[in-house]
Amino acid sequence: MEIPAVFCSRKTVGGNSNSTIGDYSMGIIGMYVENGKIIRPVNEMNISVNLTDLLMQLAEIGSDVYECLSIRRPSLYFKDVHFSGL
Repeated sequence: MEIPAVFCSRKTVGGNSNSTIGDYSMGIIGMYVENGKIIRPVNEMNISVNLTDLLMQLAEIGSDVYECLSIRRPSLYFKDVHFSGL
């Protein structure tokens, strides 16, 4: 799958959720990437999503594994996700 422009989230900051309806918002920090090259770091962006809708946008699961303390997870690619602050 060719992905010409993408935001790679490396860290989340804070977050709020409404578990009744599945809405979630959080601050994110990462890198803006075009054609496989890092263009610039991105700080203080926000994402507000419905978690059910977000999971429906999951397009790719990476073969890499990221470890942080006792959590292990692969890279995930979600299509058609909108951010504010980019």
